Amino acid sequence: MPHHRRTVLRRWPIVPRRKGFRMPAPPWRSAFPPYATRITAVAAAVALAATGCGTGTAEDASEGGGESVTIEHVYGSTEISGTPERIATVGWSDEGTLLELGIVPVGLAESTYASEDGYLPWDVEKIEELGGEKPTLLHTDDGIDAEEVATLEPDLILGVQSGMEESEYEQLSQVAPTIPYLDQPWMTGWKEQSLTIGKAVGQEDEAQQLVDDTEDYIAGLAEEHPEFADKTFVIGTVMPDGQLAFYVEGEARPELMKQLGFTPAGVTETLEPEEGAFYGIMSMEEADTIDADVMVMWYNTEEDQKKLEDNSVFQQIPAVENGGYIAFTDPTIAMAVSTPNPLSLPWAMDDFIPELAKAAEGEA
Repeated sequence: MPHHRRTVLRRWPIVPRRKGFRMPAPPWRSAFPPYATRITAVAAAVALAATGCGTGTAEDASEGGGESVTIEHVYGSTEISGTPERIATVGWSDEGTLLELGIVPVGLAESTYASEDGYLPWDVEKIEELGGEKPTLLHTDDGIDAEEVATLEPDLILGVQSGMEESEYEQLSQVAPTIPYLDQPWMTGWKEQSLTIGKAVGQEDEAQQLVDDTEDYIAGLAEEHPEFADKTFVIGTVMPDGQLAFYVEGEARPELMKQLGFTPAGVTETLEPEEGAFYGIMSMEEADTIDADVMVMWYNTEEDQKKLEDNSVFQQIPAVENGGYIAFTDPTIAMAVSTPNPLSLPWAMDDFIPELAKAAEGEA
């Protein structure tokens, strides 16, 4: 696959981010220093890690046996020799698949949106079940800090569900073999994510079984709710400027809705996402074109929800008028559905499915 540079939009679980837009909270880390400066700093950090006295350096771990595998991705390919033992995850939800495969990462991306302490509840439960220690939190909201990652002495870095920039990939690859997203930023499906991670850690068969079991679980939910099968949907949020944003086909949330039996509404075909974006914008004046039976909306705050729901144009959207509209403000559910994996999906469905059922019946 050819190397190429692209501009990648940083992602936030509910409100899509556009170029130049920064969420007001939580605070963002300072901008990266110039690339050449960071390369020097990363090299120094790697050298320091290699000479450290900690248990199990990256070099030691990579010599632990196992066959070499090659992973194809957006920036080319990555070869992994041996069986990784110290894995850092910088992509959203990558750690969930690892944990389901029985591997506790040495570091994972901090969740500043859905958790007060940076750890997601389903991850914590699984780590405790495995008897592991909580991984070090990596701060990735405003970019992936290769120097920070290097201090963990990883022998594999996973950013499969991420928007990793090519410059970040190049920096991280100096630390350890790195796997960024496969094709489109933030658009690696949970099945591809799971199979890729399984291959990278030498557990392809186990990962396939994990995918099969999760697909059976979702299929079971769809079978329990035949009312989903003949309903169209849109799923989205509201932008800070009051415009509507709907997630496009290929993004995790619409794909989950399709797996549950729903069909994308025709209006979604008219959306034109920016390059690297996972959503399309619609002005409130166009709201009458939303032809979905079921409308699922995520909000950062209850205030955002109330402001939109008080809008008279919004109230005239068919799904809203006909009991097919449901709203969520819980950040943990938002994160679980926004970045699904075999670990987070069952955790979220107990709350998500009953609300979808009400909307499908026009009783929301």
